[in-house]
Amino acid sequence: MCGLIISSSPMELLLLQYHKQITPPHRLTDYKLFRISKMEEFTYEQIRAKALKQGVKDNKVHIGLWANLNNYLKTRRKKNGKVTTYYISLQKLAY
Repeated sequence: MCGLIISSSPMELLLLQYHKQITPPHRLTDYKLFRISKMEEFTYEQIRAKALKQGVKDNKVHIGLWANLNNYLKTRRKKNGKVTTYYISLQKLAY
């Protein structure tokens, strides 16, 4: 042995540093698994109002591009046979 003794506390610190390096997925494909209290959901009409305030053209393509560039994740949910589009703010998610 070389005389180097490693106590358990530095080993625990190394394990903690390793676990902090694990990154979350880039896209939340199944956002139902991520029930985070700070998650904000917006309807298309709410996103449209925000985009129009910033001077975006009033059509689905430009509003969708604006939402994507401003870190909103587009999701669709079906309720009572009607599909509704929701946008999740990825800026507010804390991992």
